[in-house]
Amino acid sequence: MSEALNSLLPEYQFSEHHMTVVLGKPDRVFEAVEAMDLSDSRIARTLMRLWRIPAKVVMKNVPDRNMSIEDFIPLIRTPPIDLARGLLAGNSVAKDTASVDADAFRAFNEAGCFKLVWAFWMTDLGDDRVRVDTETRVLCTDAKTLRGFRLYWFAIRPWSGLIRLRLLASIKRAAESS
Repeated sequence: MSEALNSLLPEYQFSEHHMTVVLGKPDRVFEAVEAMDLSDSRIARTLMRLWRIPAKVVMKNVPDRNMSIEDFIPLIRTPPIDLARGLLAGNSVAKDTASVDADAFRAFNEAGCFKLVWAFWMTDLGDDRVRVDTETRVLCTDAKTLRGFRLYWFAIRPWSGLIRLRLLASIKRAAESS
């Protein structure tokens, strides 16, 4: 389990978990995880375009472009084990989150918002095999946001899972090709 994920968002209403096993050294696998992006595949780009439709219902300042890894706040980086990024969304979230660190993220609790943590953690299995887990957790800050997000999650979850599976396959290819 990811210590970073548990420290950033121990309580949540929504989560999704995926994993793969990669052939390679832990440092190289961590580099591949850190270098990944959401726009690596045509399927991910298409799904991200579709994602914007329901996202605009529950989030403020949804970009008209596909999300990239830079849209997530870097929160915890512990090579070669843990990497966690976050997202704050809702009516009272400032567009510029550059000053948000792990402590500010943990403390954030504005009504009408949600916070999301997207974490990766690597487990050295020996014999040059590394298990890569990724989990996304979401916490809505109030009942109204929770109701809206529940509908959004129902619509987006299968496609979000597909994007993450494609991303893990991309990480695997990148780490194993070096």
